[in-house]
Amino acid sequence: MRQKIFSTFEVAKMLELSPGTVANWVDAGRLKAFNTLGGHRRIKAEDLEFFLQENKIPVPKELSDRMTTSKKVLIVEDDEKFLKLMERFFKTFKKKWEIFSAPDGFQAGSLVGSEKPDVVILDIMLPDINGFKVCEIIKASNKRTLVIAITGYDSEDIKSKILAAGADAYYIKPFKFQDIVDRIESWGGMPE
Repeated sequence: MRQKIFSTFEVAKMLELSPGTVANWVDAGRLKAFNTLGGHRRIKAEDLEFFLQENKIPVPKELSDRMTTSKKVLIVEDDEKFLKLMERFFKTFKKKWEIFSAPDGFQAGSLVGSEKPDVVILDIMLPDINGFKVCEIIKASNKRTLVIAITGYDSEDIKSKILAAGADAYYIKPFKFQDIVDRIESWGGMPE
């Protein structure tokens, strides 16, 4: 899948700014970019979206339209029946999404490293390593990964601990799978 890349002029036009403003952001290190062999600045769509969200600037429709809707989703769940149900739902209704699964934290860590998922749906109570630690590891390797924590044990203590570990959302089982889809789609690919 080809990555979307913009010039400073394209970014300026999208944001209704002067190209100099965008160039200044790049030169100051606020907006990640790279230079072509000809010395022109280029900005990856994911870096632009990350910058906009970090600075609470609305993402323009043109950028949203140009971003790919395909996502890599890792489901980490030790309950085999629930895992299969979630996999089936996502593979049926979100055909553009690549779905991976892991029954424990060890395999999840391996898949996070090899597949670099955009989203991790993480059961907090796992047999080998707790979800809090897995969440911390995921966020340490890529803070842009959306981590959605799920659990069958509802408590304010669990919720506060998993959010402190870096989870972006928290759902209590049973939940509607569509709520998870809506959360992922509203996220757009960058942390909120």
